[in-house]
Amino acid sequence: MVQRSTAQAVPEPLIARQAPSRVSKQLDRKLNESVRRPLLAVAIVAALGVAVVTAIVVMHPYIPEDAVIERDVQATNWGLLALTFPVFSWIGDAKGAVVEVIVFVAILVFNRPAWRLAIAAGMTGVWYVILSHLIIRPRPTTAQVLQVTEHPGASSFPSGHTIFVATLMTVLMLCFGQRFLPGWARPAGWVVVAMTVLACAISRLETGAHWPTDVLAAVLIATAWLAFVVSVRWISEGVLGPDSR
Repeated sequence: MVQRSTAQAVPEPLIARQAPSRVSKQLDRKLNESVRRPLLAVAIVAALGVAVVTAIVVMHPYIPEDAVIERDVQATNWGLLALTFPVFSWIGDAKGAVVEVIVFVAILVFNRPAWRLAIAAGMTGVWYVILSHLIIRPRPTTAQVLQVTEHPGASSFPSGHTIFVATLMTVLMLCFGQRFLPGWARPAGWVVVAMTVLACAISRLETGAHWPTDVLAAVLIATAWLAFVVSVRWISEGVLGPDSR
């Protein structure tokens, strides 16, 4: 008498379809973990940079080298790049808050798993508020630089506009670029992020609203916090997790 096996046979094509998917998820998980680990080191180094720049600014609110760099920036013809400068001036204050709300709603609609990262990344604004209230640094004057076309009232240190633009562009790339751009296009996306932040930084010097060290501190603050946020798995798993695509 022949006994029949109670195990149900699985068609070979189904196995063939499942195996690559399982392997792909494992590879994605390993790749994402390999990205998170060095980001924590980046966060620590950038945070130390913030501490150093802050200490220098506290001890020397006016730095002659700042003025030299700013005059050089203002004496440069930036060509078509200068067309973007008014945008970076416009996006500050309440208008920036409106942009943040729009982006967050878009994330909830198109990439809901990324909501934790979006909220955590937005906390760079808290660092700006803390530092700008603790360190009252005078802004550039026309006696020190070539021109001052923007006259914000708050402390010069750090550059809130630069922190905001760096955070916004990084969130857009992480929450939308990582999900919707093909792999080959993602490096180009990050180049756009870097170039946008650089254009914003130049614009803050061109208008005379900030010193170079204000902008440098802003970039380091955004880098430190955003790198730390992405390095924490439970925050960034909606973006870098194997099922995030």
